[in-house]
Amino acid sequence: MSSASVGFSPPGGRFKRWIERRIPPTRRITLSQDTVFIFPTVTGFVFGGLVVLLILGAINYQNSLIYGVAFLLGSLFLVTILYTFRNLSGLTIELAGVGTGFVGEDVEFAVRVSRPAGAGREGVQLGWPLSIMQWVEVFDAEASTVKLFVPARMRGWLNPGRLLIETYFPLGLLRAWTWVDLDATGLVYPQPLFDDPPEPSTSQRDEGALIDPSGSDDFNDMRAYRAGDPVRHIVWRFYARSDDLVVKEFASFIDPRFILDWDNVAGDVEARLSKLTGMALTAARRDREFGLQIPGTEIPPAVGEAHLETVLKSLALYELPARES
Repeated sequence: MSSASVGFSPPGGRFKRWIERRIPPTRRITLSQDTVFIFPTVTGFVFGGLVVLLILGAINYQNSLIYGVAFLLGSLFLVTILYTFRNLSGLTIELAGVGTGFVGEDVEFAVRVSRPAGAGREGVQLGWPLSIMQWVEVFDAEASTVKLFVPARMRGWLNPGRLLIETYFPLGLLRAWTWVDLDATGLVYPQPLFDDPPEPSTSQRDEGALIDPSGSDDFNDMRAYRAGDPVRHIVWRFYARSDDLVVKEFASFIDPRFILDWDNVAGDVEARLSKLTGMALTAARRDREFGLQIPGTEIPPAVGEAHLETVLKSLALYELPARES
């Protein structure tokens, strides 16, 4: 399986409305004569014109050899129509998976292509508008999964539109194609910015808390006296017994949990969402508990991949309309 970059435009206008009625959205479809279209290519028109010229020449010169060549080429063209159509007809196209991504990245969609029993398929291309067309051939295995990538330009739900499936097999004289809507919808997260590293809030001593030796009212340990230490921290009773100066060390305890707060980041809506996304990724990478607080949404602190996805989804869909079912 290989890939080739091919630019094309999705159906529009009346044809779009017509094809939406003829091929409604579905996550699994088997191609048939109702969904496959076929038309000669430029090469096919040239080939057909050559056949017509040969027939005219045969009529003019009454040459049976030219008749034979013309009829042979004409028969080849007719047989090619059947083979080109057959190469798509009977294929089952199914949405196998939908990925996620960030603005500026490519979102992955997995499409499963299954062939009829005992009938191999080759030279089939699949692709969405503005994406890279992928070649797929199904011979030994009954199915093949193709990964297609669509560029993500804005956050929220990403619907790549109708999937183009086409073939020029076997001679390139005709093109058989179809547009199918697999009802595929991916999710695009805001583009992360890492300008504001997350800082935990200082709180009461909890299990697993981190110690900040900068000083507070909580006694932590004793250590040898160093020049500049406050005199009031010296343990005089210990000095009286050993003639060694030691001081009390105090510490505050830092709760590793923190809240990604909308009001604590600057910028417009998209800038804030990008900064909060970067902070969430940083916290998840460090295995730290974090929560989210944005207008209309509050997620309590937690850890784990599922929690990160919940936070990123809330950021991606902030102030966006609900997804149409």
